Amino acid sequence: MIDRAGEERSQIRRRIQAIRDRMSPKERVDLSARIARSLLSLPLFSDKQVFFIYCHYQSEVATITLLDHCLVHGKAVGVPLCQSEQSSMRAVGIVNVQGDLVSGYKGIPEPRNCEKVIPSASIEVALIPGVVFDRCGNRLGYGAGFYDRFLAQEAPQAIRIGLAFSCQLVDKIPALPHDVPMDMVVTEQEILTWDRGFRATNRCL
Repeated sequence: MIDRAGEERSQIRRRIQAIRDRMSPKERVDLSARIARSLLSLPLFSDKQVFFIYCHYQSEVATITLLDHCLVHGKAVGVPLCQSEQSSMRAVGIVNVQGDLVSGYKGIPEPRNCEKVIPSASIEVALIPGVVFDRCGNRLGYGAGFYDRFLAQEAPQAIRIGLAFSCQLVDKIPALPHDVPMDMVVTEQEILTWDRGFRATNRCL
């Protein structure tokens, strides 16, 4: 069963990744800006103080605007530092997007100074990348499980927000037990939300 689901997940991942990669740079920039505007209109961006925000890579939804906004408004901002040997991730604080980030694991931007660790238990909002999301809040990443482990083990209290272009949204992904679902997914067309307590007993599987 898991093998069949795993193959289906791989096929969905490859298909959606190819669609996203075919988007033009201008289209990604324009749609990322629309997604950022939708996010920044939410009350949580003024109410919350500690954010964990991924640094976009290749054809992902861009996050520079969101990082800059939070820093300008005095929020504490942590970005991911992948520790590939331990298959784990830490949230490291930054104060300047241009000066504090360098190319890291697989070319993904990561913090230059790795000592400013933000306690995971203090993270209030986590912005998460993915290859595919579905209308039940399930997410498919790149397959390494870094974000699933971090959210489940280190920051379970954080509000989980997946960022995606509308082409990355499907009706249903075959979910596995270790998958950590989102509380919200934001595309350029819509904002989807789910109640975590309700979904605990009614999750789409």
